Formats: sequence, C-alpha cells, structure tokens
Amino acid sequence: MVTTHDACPACGGAFELLYPDFKTGLDQQVSVQRCSGCGLAVRQPGEAFDFTNLDRVHYMDDWKALDLSGLTFKYERLLEAARDLTPWIVKDGPWGRALLDAGCGAGYFLAHARAHGWTVQGVDPWADLADWSRKYLKLEVETARIEDSALPENTFEAVSALDVISFVKDPVEFLRACRKRLKPGGLLMLTTTNFNAGARIREGSGWPKLSANVRKWFFSPDSLAAAARKAGFGASRWRLAGGPDGDEELFFFAQSPFKASISWSDIAEEEPSDNMLAPLDRSTVNEKVLTAEQKHWREQGFLILRDFIPHELIDTYCAVRQRIDAPGGWDDETPYMEVREIRDLCLYKPLMDQLEALIGEPMVMNLNLTGWKTTQRDWHQDDYLNPDDVRGRYLACWFALDAITPDSGPFQFVPGSHKWPHIKKSKILNFVPEEVRETRAWPIHSERVLTPFFEAQIAERGLEKVDFTANKGDVLVWHARLLHRGTVAKNPNALRKAIITHYTSLSAMAPYGAVERWDTGGLYFVESRKRQPDPSRLVETG
Repeated sequence: MVTTHDACPACGGAFELLYPDFKTGLDQQVSVQRCSGCGLAVRQPGEAFDFTNLDRVHYMDDWKALDLSGLTFKYERLLEAARDLTPWIVKDGPWGRALLDAGCGAGYFLAHARAHGWTVQGVDPWADLADWSRKYLKLEVETARIEDSALPENTFEAVSALDVISFVKDPVEFLRACRKRLKPGGLLMLTTTNFNAGARIREGSGWPKLSANVRKWFFSPDSLAAAARKAGFGASRWRLAGGPDGDEELFFFAQSPFKASISWSDIAEEEPSDNMLAPLDRSTVNEKVLTAEQKHWREQGFLILRDFIPHELIDTYCAVRQRIDAPGGWDDETPYMEVREIRDLCLYKPLMDQLEALIGEPMVMNLNLTGWKTTQRDWHQDDYLNPDDVRGRYLACWFALDAITPDSGPFQFVPGSHKWPHIKKSKILNFVPEEVRETRAWPIHSERVLTPFFEAQIAERGLEKVDFTANKGDVLVWHARLLHRGTVAKNPNALRKAIITHYTSLSAMAPYGAVERWDTGGLYFVESRKRQPDPSRLVETG
C-alpha cells in the first residue's frame, strides 16, 4: 500500500484514499488520494515525470498530430479574461504588453502572442526544447523552472502556464513564483486537466489521464482556486472545455492584487451611531415585536420568499425581455423607465410591503440588471458602491424567472456578513487607479484588493458560502452589506433567467431627484435625462 501524502498544499486539509493501488499503462503500481477539504487529488508515488533532460524528439515525434488551432482558442480566452479581470491590460490592445509563458515547451503559444503584438518571454526546464525554441522561433527562453528563474519580479502584464501545474513539485510555490513575476493587477492564465470531469467520474482509476503515468497533481476548479488564494492571488475565474462532456480541460484565470494585504481600518469607518442606520441594523432592538422575517433579516442579512411572485407577472415580463437579442438584456440600468412590465413585476405590492418592513420606510426602485447569464462579479457588497451616507438603507432582490440550477452560475452569498464593519466607498477608492476612479469600471478594480481580503475573512470567521438555487417565482432579498457574487456557470451556454433589482429608502433617495408612484403603489426613481416625471405621481421627498 502506498503511503498517504502530507497535508494538502492548497488548503491544509487531510488526504484520503480515493483509488487504491492500481497499475498504470507502464505497469507501475500507484494510488490516488484526494483532499477532503478542497478536492485536490495527488497520485502516489508522488513524483511527476521530469522532462528536463529529455530529447526534443519526444515532443516533436508526430508532426501530423500537431494542431495549432488550439492556440487561437487559448489566446482568445486570455484576452477574454483580461477584459473581465484586468481591463487595464487590454485597454489599448496588447501592443507592447509583456507575456511570460511558464513551461513554454517549444514556444508555440509565445509565437502566437508575439504575432498579435505582445512582447514575449519563456521559461522551461526542458533544455533541448528550450534550445530549439531559441534557435528556430527566435524566442527569449530561460532554461529553468519558474521557481528557480532569474527573471525579474513585477515585470509582466500576463503570465500563462499551459498544462504545467500538474507536473510541479509544489503547486502553491509554483503559483507564488508566477505571481512574483506579474505586475500588480496582472493576469495569470493556466490550463490543466479537470479532475471533476464527467469522464473521470465514470471511468474512475481507468481514466486515461490517471493511467498515463506522468502527472502528479489533479485539480478541480475549487482546489485550484484554493491554491491560487494561498499563493496570494485575488479575484479569479474559470471555465471548462474539451473532452466528451465539454469539461475535461480547466481554464483558470486569477489576478495579482494591487495590494496584497489590507485591514478593516483601511476600508471601513467606525461604527456609525444608531440613528444613522435602518431600525433593524441598530445595536438595540426590541426583538419581541419583530416578525420571523425581521428576525431572520437582522441575524442573517437575507430573506428567501419561495413561490412569491405570480407567474403571470413573470410570463408577461419574459415575453418583453425575450425581444432583446442580447444575453445582457437592456444596455442601461434603468429600463423600468420605459418598460411597464418591469414596474409591474418589481413593484409588486406584497413585495414592496415586505421590503418596507425590513428597512422601516418605503423603498424606491432605482436599478435593474436584466442579463440572463451570470455576471461573474466576484465578492462584493452593494453598500460601498453607494454614497457613504446611505449606510445600509438599501437592499436588492433577485427574481427567479425560471428554475435556477448550479449549471447556470447561481448567485452566491455569505449569511451574517452584513454585520461586518461599514465599508466606505471613499476609502476603497484609495486602492483604485486614479484614472478609473470616476468611471463605471472602479468596482471591478476594487475587487483586486477586496476579494482576497473577503476570502480571508470568510475563512477566519468560519462562515458558509450559500448558492441560491431557485424555482420560478422565488425571490431572494439581500442586505446592502451582505457579501455576494455571481458564480461561474458550469455550462457556459446555460441561461440564468432572472432580473435583479435594487431599492433605496425614500429618505436616502431624496437628494438625488424625483420619485414616482406606480399603479401598484410602489415607488421608482425618475432620471430626468430619460423623461420628465408626471406631476400627479410625484412623491414628497422632503
């Protein structure tokens, strides 16, 4: 029997035997263990194949099998992730940007990126292959592992590592070495075999990737995200591709944060006085008079209303929404101004009564997100996106317009996180590049700093991450300071039919303009640039 591996390098969890001793294609006796915490799997004996002194012919032994079309796919995924996680990299295109490919092999990906304008550099311990790439592709390639590389730190806008991390000695040390070479805010892209692939689950120890006898580590999205967090990366994304189920190759993207470590004092204010807060957020509340919903809101920061919205309201709205030929829906955040079906749905009177009971005053609709696919926004709170004086007198609702499954990238939240200190927009902006502070992109840039901080807080406090899976008519209501995000869809083509609507209390909305009352009795903010309000519907805002 093969001995058990030490603690998981990604999360510190214990390894448990998954597949007992079996023979590989090379007739070697091996076993596979998996971490009970993050799911990272390791093959024992635990030495990956060493390519260092291998002849290049073993890489170039079948030119007919060489397919360079995959380089275009990988390059497009690099740019896609950069637009999402690190927009500054592609703001003016890749021209002149620097890319490092760790474990670059023959250098084909580097040559492809160079042809698209990047300045490129490779690092690979396979000596004969590195020499070939220097000689024939005229690439700069250092013959070394990136962990031992002499390349300078904080140099590259992007680091790629394509099918490399399965072979390294320590994946966290490998990721740290990649992060050190990135500029603050830079992008990591790596690919590896997905251990959660359907084929592996069906075939078990007979899965060809296990019996090939060359890899040491096998990652799932969760285990790779855990390793990246431990290595100091911030916001991350992933997607799957290839294989019989479209899930055999794992693409993982992570951002090197602009600041590796922050504290609450860097981003939050001292606890405001009770009279500045909504009644249920105050330090002293007579809980004897609270409803069950109000108690749950006060303790957990969210409310789930099952089968709450009449289906005819949903169907009427969906008939209008389906005419918008775009996954993101309307291209502005106040479509309710023109679409009465949104007002009928999102200002449904029983809902508005419930929201008023949670915040203590009438609530005003002021924003809609109408996309039918996951936003993939990483951990954030809504309140710090508002002016500092709102202080939680604000909430949001997630309306399920159809069944919401894990495949579509459900909304995820952390119960109880609304009790964390009051984060202030004015403080967070100190960590955002000056050139984007006045643009709509600043929240994305803030995630570079906040996501690793929030992940650490979740771990330290032992809090749970909850996925909101739902059926048609369900509504999730969440507190302005509840930590939440949009998860990545397991099936990129799956729709997540929903409408997300944000509401601000009437008193907090007063400084920003006029408010109208809809036929249901609910209130909505009127943007003067859209149209002039109907004087008969105006609500007195003080």
